[in-house]
Amino acid sequence: MNKWKKKVIQVSFYLVLFIAAVIQFVLDKIISKTGEKISDTDGFIPYRWFVVIGGIGIFLSLFFVNEPPYKYVWIGVLLIIVFGVRSIFQWKYIRSSQKHITSLLMMAISVVGTIVYVLI
Repeated sequence: MNKWKKKVIQVSFYLVLFIAAVIQFVLDKIISKTGEKISDTDGFIPYRWFVVIGGIGIFLSLFFVNEPPYKYVWIGVLLIIVFGVRSIFQWKYIRSSQKHITSLLMMAISVVGTIVYVLI
């Protein structure tokens, strides 16, 4: 793969991540009914451990998965896992806020994006 194609793939990947962040922000403002947070509940400690372990996994994957096609698929799979587990925590501990719906929608967007990337 030539340098130009690698740069285009990298820039488009970051653009997709930015668009996903904007979509999550907008969905959170539309769907969220209350200002509840997981940090205000008993689920804060297990959620914090999940975030730490997930962050370490993502950080390490940036160093060990260097080949561009596999790197982006791996990041997509990690996003699917992060959004899925986050939606479970939100559903279990702050169900009334409806924030788990936003996480499920973001997980679905990650699944579709990863599948589209693999097929292209």
